[in-house]
Amino acid sequence: MRRGIGRGLGAVALSALSLVCAGCTVGHAASGPSLPLVLVADVDLPGMPVRFDYQDIDASRGRLVIAHMNDASVVVVSTKDGSLVTLLPNIPTPRGVVVAPDVNRIFVTSSPKKLVIIDADSLAEVARVDTGNGPDGVGWDSTHHVVGVSDQTDGAISLIADAGSGARKQVKLGSETGNVVFDATRGAFWITVVTSSLPDLLALVDPVTATVATKIPLPGCDGAHGLRIHPDGKSAFVACEGNSKVARVELSGEHAIEIASVGADPDVMAIDESLGWLYVAAESGDLKVFDLEKPGLLVIDGEHPGDASHSVAVDPSTHHVFFPLLQGPKGTPILRIMQPAPHG
Repeated sequence: MRRGIGRGLGAVALSALSLVCAGCTVGHAASGPSLPLVLVADVDLPGMPVRFDYQDIDASRGRLVIAHMNDASVVVVSTKDGSLVTLLPNIPTPRGVVVAPDVNRIFVTSSPKKLVIIDADSLAEVARVDTGNGPDGVGWDSTHHVVGVSDQTDGAISLIADAGSGARKQVKLGSETGNVVFDATRGAFWITVVTSSLPDLLALVDPVTATVATKIPLPGCDGAHGLRIHPDGKSAFVACEGNSKVARVELSGEHAIEIASVGADPDVMAIDESLGWLYVAAESGDLKVFDLEKPGLLVIDGEHPGDASHSVAVDPSTHHVFFPLLQGPKGTPILRIMQPAPHG
């Protein structure tokens, strides 16, 4: 969330669970899982009832890594049942999280200007290295072993070589940056960029030469922040915080763009590749689900997993969807685990 540092949220009461599907179609395939989502479990989380941020799944170890932003901690839980694996305290303002299984590392951005490197097996902290100011999103380049960090308040990206232990190069892009994702097909990082005058941009940055290869304007998208790449690599999805939209932009050709409305202040997105669904979470707690197998932006579900459920992650092997929430019935944080309903 691009305004997260300055507007840290306090405790927010959790409303009654709402599973109402507004204008959705039921089912993705005749014999497959269907929408809306149903509750699997609410699992207690440690820490204070304050803001969470990004998550990432370590599929090989069956773990979910959650940045508990305003609790200065990183929570690691089991993707099987949400049970606590470990709590990593004393990490100031953790925001972005990415698992790099090929080098056995987890990278977490931490304000004011650090990247925290964690051993993925032992979950022990390895090092803290410098970034630019206000680090937010983080991506992993498994080809060149470069970590890409969104230096949000610098409007730049830091490229840190040798899996975070090498030299850092910073590339200035605009007035503010958001999420960053590595595109293995193109061998480069995509990053969302807020500019001083609209339109905002989606930029492609070469991790080796530290140069900008492409800048794609995003007309109709105000406050470009969240980012996901379509599994086929042909388009990208951008969450537009300023005007509560999601954009789908083609990454080649004339960069055709589609815009759709989502919940107020959209933030984190997740893709269930095996089902072909895109989840777009928002600060308002409203979730939209889009069909990736159709052109444009076709909404197939809309619901409210919980107040302030702006962070979402999905395990494509089980189709479990994870929402860390500030408060459960006990007034303490919970991990809400949901899944598509069995077809019936």
